[in-house]
Amino acid sequence: MDRNALVPVMAVAIVNGIFSPWVLMVFLFYPVWYPAWAPPLSQIVYMASALILSTMTIMLAGVPAALYERWSAQPRSIVVSSIWLAGTVLLTLPALPNVVRALSGG
Repeated sequence: MDRNALVPVMAVAIVNGIFSPWVLMVFLFYPVWYPAWAPPLSQIVYMASALILSTMTIMLAGVPAALYERWSAQPRSIVVSSIWLAGTVLLTLPALPNVVRALSGG
């Protein structure tokens, strides 16, 4: 797969990590995953939570693309990229109200 195809996938995943309603759940469980030696500043914990959620979005959205690559006789790179991007956009749908709210200034 072309590396340039990952740029939109990563961009959408970052938006999901920042604006998803699930980031609060990851944030609240920080005692489980956050290292004890790091200072528990809320800004740092929030950024790490967003990074974890972005990474999970990329991983989950890549599953259908990987299955297509595995089961297809001759997988095409553009189809793999499209499936991965579609999965990322689908996982980002719950974050859209927060994105709209942030863009409207409200």
